[in-house]
Amino acid sequence: MKNRLKQLRAALDMQQGDFANKIGILQQQLSKYERGENKPSAEFFIKLYEKVNVNINWLLTGNGKMFVNNENNSDSTTIEIKHYENPNFISKIEKTNILSIWLDSTLVRDNWKKNEKDLRIIQMAGDLMDGGEEPIKDQDILIIDTSINNILSGIYVYTTRNDNFLFINGIKQAIDGSLMFYYWNKNYEETFYKLADLEKIDFKIIGRVIKNLSQCY
Repeated sequence: MKNRLKQLRAALDMQQGDFANKIGILQQQLSKYERGENKPSAEFFIKLYEKVNVNINWLLTGNGKMFVNNENNSDSTTIEIKHYENPNFISKIEKTNILSIWLDSTLVRDNWKKNEKDLRIIQMAGDLMDGGEEPIKDQDILIIDTSINNILSGIYVYTTRNDNFLFINGIKQAIDGSLMFYYWNKNYEETFYKLADLEKIDFKIIGRVIKNLSQCY
């Protein structure tokens, strides 16, 4: 990604200091990103999208166009993935700075084999899941597939208490039919719940996490 950051700045014909000022960060910070010394935060991606209409998918993966044309949503080469919203939320995880992202249609439909109508984005908030093979950190941008609501094994987004609270955890189905929740966090131990107990707290699967865009660079 560090090389694409330089390409982006070159395309805008801006010096490093001017570009850093435009997106509201320090030049030293931008310099470290361009050298690959530090990994950008989700807030940095938000600023790039808002200030210069950069295609986040291109920046992270190199696929698609460099810029998103928000005035021409009929462009079939890019598709919009919207933020998952629910008016019942009262937990902090739904408070996001990103309302939507634009991705290359070939990536979503041909490579991922997904229908964009089923996809939503959400940002991780709260405790980290940084102990597994695919760590999830605070404010990471996650893509969830809302068409997947049967639990086998994976990272799932779910709600409880009449959709008031939203969580992101690893879940596996045990042999006896109960569900094992794992957290990839040393502060939490694996927990087993019977389906009858989950029904009492209005447990409902929203979808499965299929991509962590913040870990794609």
